[in-house]
Amino acid sequence: MGMVFQRFNLFPHMSVLDNVMLAPRKVRGMSGQDAREMAERMIAKVGMNEFTHRAPKTLSGGQQQRAAIARALAMEPEVLLLDEITSALDPAMTREVFKVVRALAGDGITMLLVTHDLPFARDTADRAVVIHKGLVAADGTPEAVLSDALPAELRELLAL
Repeated sequence: MGMVFQRFNLFPHMSVLDNVMLAPRKVRGMSGQDAREMAERMIAKVGMNEFTHRAPKTLSGGQQQRAAIARALAMEPEVLLLDEITSALDPAMTREVFKVVRALAGDGITMLLVTHDLPFARDTADRAVVIHKGLVAADGTPEAVLSDALPAELRELLAL
């Protein structure tokens, strides 16, 4: 399982490449060369080739989030958990990150995405779950879950 957090949690003293290489080397025991090749593929997958050797502090929020996605992908997870990955981003950066998520979905990567961006969820998800007061309040296709057929309390919560 891979996890991408709201905050990017990149190591500030490491380049994008070094951030993405770290876990495959330390956790999976990959050689430096193999980890580098893997990291370069994942960085390319999220459209960050030109930022490979940059420090996180020199990147925009969307670029940092795409680097965090590459870092999670480098461990080749079966499931990718994405927790409000656009919550701190402006609309342009949000579009960049969502473009990457759509591409990953197109590649068949299983993702569990927590988001308040209902149009994105409706357009991208195969399944939607609404959790309200700690309980599953709705579960089904995005069209069914994010529709006017929901109880009034959930429609209000979702601003439908």
